[in-house]
Amino acid sequence: MTGTPLLDRTYIDDLFDSIGADGARSVIALFIRESASYLARIAEAVARPNDAACREAARRAAHSFRSGAGQVGAAAAAAAALAVERGAADNAPDLPQRIAELEACTAATIAALQKSPE
Repeated sequence: MTGTPLLDRTYIDDLFDSIGADGARSVIALFIRESASYLARIAEAVARPNDAACREAARRAAHSFRSGAGQVGAAAAAAAALAVERGAADNAPDLPQRIAELEACTAATIAALQKSPE
């Protein structure tokens, strides 16, 4: 994973302060649920690397994923999603590695968010 911290407590604390514990937990749960859908769309780019439309769909999914990750303080996942977004836009040869990094980072992030008390 990148040198970016897995979670940025400042964002998480702000989320809890802004919308309360129940609201923050709902936003985090939504991010966790949506992550699987975004990752599935992104993974299609690996299965069909020469398909420009598929790469564009992966770029859009990575952009949306990055936005959600930022909202819940998932700093490393947001950074990894940005790398995928750029790689999909540029048809980068290392796009499969970027996607694998995002998948691993997301798994670690979800585990940390589920353990995080508040």
